[in-house]
Amino acid sequence: MKSPVGILAASCHLPQHKRSVEDLFREEGVNFSSHVAARLGIKQVPIRNGQASESASNMAVAAGREALQRAKVDPLTVDVVVEYSIMPQEYLVPVWNMSNKVQAEVGASKSFVVGFSGGGSSNFMVALSSAAAMLSENDSMKTALLVTGDTTIPGNRVLNPDDPVTVMGDGASAVVLQSDAPGGVVIDTELWSDGNNHDICYIPGGSLIHPDDISLYRMRLDKARYDAFPKAETLRRLSDKLLERAGLKFSNVACVLCSNISSQDEAVMQQAFEGKVSPVCASNRESHGHLQGTDFPLNYLSLTESGSVKQGDYVLGVSHGMGTTAAVSLFRY
Repeated sequence: MKSPVGILAASCHLPQHKRSVEDLFREEGVNFSSHVAARLGIKQVPIRNGQASESASNMAVAAGREALQRAKVDPLTVDVVVEYSIMPQEYLVPVWNMSNKVQAEVGASKSFVVGFSGGGSSNFMVALSSAAAMLSENDSMKTALLVTGDTTIPGNRVLNPDDPVTVMGDGASAVVLQSDAPGGVVIDTELWSDGNNHDICYIPGGSLIHPDDISLYRMRLDKARYDAFPKAETLRRLSDKLLERAGLKFSNVACVLCSNISSQDEAVMQQAFEGKVSPVCASNRESHGHLQGTDFPLNYLSLTESGSVKQGDYVLGVSHGMGTTAAVSLFRY
């Protein structure tokens, strides 16, 4: 019989310093208006201060340590470290990955590491699904540490400056999964990718072309194709399929967590999911902007702390992955 896998603890490590969206638009030479402000629904974002402690990997290490402490888990009992980072890392070469550094510095020396990239904020659900499957199917594995650290490319915080889609902040997060955890049970995950959309959102170049000059890196979005992708329809279809497999109906779902991309994006999600998107998503979006995969641990923690869900409630996490990888996860509190 498969063992249920649940979230034992989660943590977010965010820079203390924040910048207003209006200041960032001015700094990046992007036109800021009341219309754009209303469409984005983002007031400020956390930004690293340049200190070594706020590099992506160091913030990831801090988040990992705190999550393990909250879970009261000995790092030596962690079986696998799963990374779900999105942005370029501090060593722009193909052989370096922060998950190895996290493993070493949190003391998870008996684990192995694996990482996922390329799915936008859906990366968290991809990592979640993979880790949960490993723990559920393998009797020799009990605990997984999921971790990310993402720092936005300087001068590239406004995604698609000609017609802004979101404003990106810096941050890190970590989640401890464990088989037979008492709550936060990961019921199932449904994933879907469209390979034709591989270049909707990407960073041209790569470490083999200009490995040492991060100023040459810029995230680009094909806005026309991004808009054309049926985000809400795809996520609702995946959700209905997932719920049917679990023997549930959408009426059984207490609330929905989505990515913190923009108020416009959330409005579409609210319509697709019958007004069940939790208010914590809007609150975190306004004060933090889009934090890539960290959106979900942040929203999960806020939902838990809000007291608006009770034991036994079902919660959906949904992400369209900027049109590349759509993901839906079902949790039971």
